[in-house]
Amino acid sequence: MKKQILFFTLLISFLFFSCGSSSDYTNKPLDKVFYGDKTIYFKINPRSQKLITFSGMVGTIGGGIIQPNVEEAFRLSINELASETTLKLKFIKNSGEIEDEKALLIDINISEIQWHFGFSVATLKTGVIYKNVNNDSEIKTTGIRKSGGGNEMNNLKKSLKDATYNFLKELEKK
Repeated sequence: MKKQILFFTLLISFLFFSCGSSSDYTNKPLDKVFYGDKTIYFKINPRSQKLITFSGMVGTIGGGIIQPNVEEAFRLSINELASETTLKLKFIKNSGEIEDEKALLIDINISEIQWHFGFSVATLKTGVIYKNVNNDSEIKTTGIRKSGGGNEMNNLKKSLKDATYNFLKELEKK
């Protein structure tokens, strides 16, 4: 009996810790010299995807799924990532909000928001195209948020934060 209890305790612990993906970028390295005093402004393209598409074992537990405000989720993801990385990242609604001539302006086109529900894990995937308005270069990234549950807004925010972090890693390479 004790072996069964230990087995189930370990199994539940494993499932609990494996269902969520990390969303804290405090200790993940970014090149502080590359970014220096640069301010990076992010502006969502009006053609961006505004709704989540669902696939897999989608249910209506708890009254169904609520479509979150994508722009608000992106703004929150930028604020959270800026805080964790200590980089100067700012979300803006229009280009007139830019305070620095040397700043980078990045046009965001969210091309995909897909939430797939598997047997024990739900995966929210965002495809994002980051266009540097200063030189017309583009970087495409994907953000992933795996979870065993959670709310729509929080999962979308974490997926978009992951996509932006992946963008910043790619930007360093150029």
